[in-house]
Amino acid sequence: MAGNESRRQQRLMKKRRKDKLRRNARAHTHLSGTASERKHILEARSYPIRECLIGPGWRERGLAHILLSRTQPDGRIVAGAYLVDTFCLGLKNTFARANLSEWTYEAELRDPIYEKQGLEPCAIDLAHTIIYGAIDYARQFGFYPQRDFELYRYVLEERDSLVLRDDVEFGKDGKPLYISGPDDNVRKITRQLENVAGEGNFDFMVGGP
Repeated sequence: MAGNESRRQQRLMKKRRKDKLRRNARAHTHLSGTASERKHILEARSYPIRECLIGPGWRERGLAHILLSRTQPDGRIVAGAYLVDTFCLGLKNTFARANLSEWTYEAELRDPIYEKQGLEPCAIDLAHTIIYGAIDYARQFGFYPQRDFELYRYVLEERDSLVLRDDVEFGKDGKPLYISGPDDNVRKITRQLENVAGEGNFDFMVGGP
């Protein structure tokens, strides 16, 4: 009986060691993938542009969905998505992904945006102007991009590599127009506008629940 118990304990310890090795391997794979993805995002400016797309009607709505993708040296795709409020808040949201197959890029990034917003080709200098021009405009009123933009900006061209176009209007009729979104802290944003722009120097519309 004692021998059976000893063998059982040995098998249990062996199983635990194998389980630990599998967990470590999965963790290592995950970290390697994350490091590789970050590397490709940081190097994205050296990769050729695959396509640059924008949601139609952005001038009228003051909200531009921009998707920029590039081809990595291994043939996979790195892409950045940028949600830009040209009327007031600047860059509202952004994210980037790398090491994407063409199927994953289309199924998880491009097609969902296309089905919801529609997409059309966009010149890279226009995308550059919308994003950086809106950031500059919003900064006047104390609104800044989320911290992740420090990394995700590398999918774009270098800030000073392209001249901003003069055919994009920021604000509406010479002043900020804040159209509230469903995830906005409306009170905080309107208070910021009152403190910086001054009461009567901005317009406000309820744009979501």
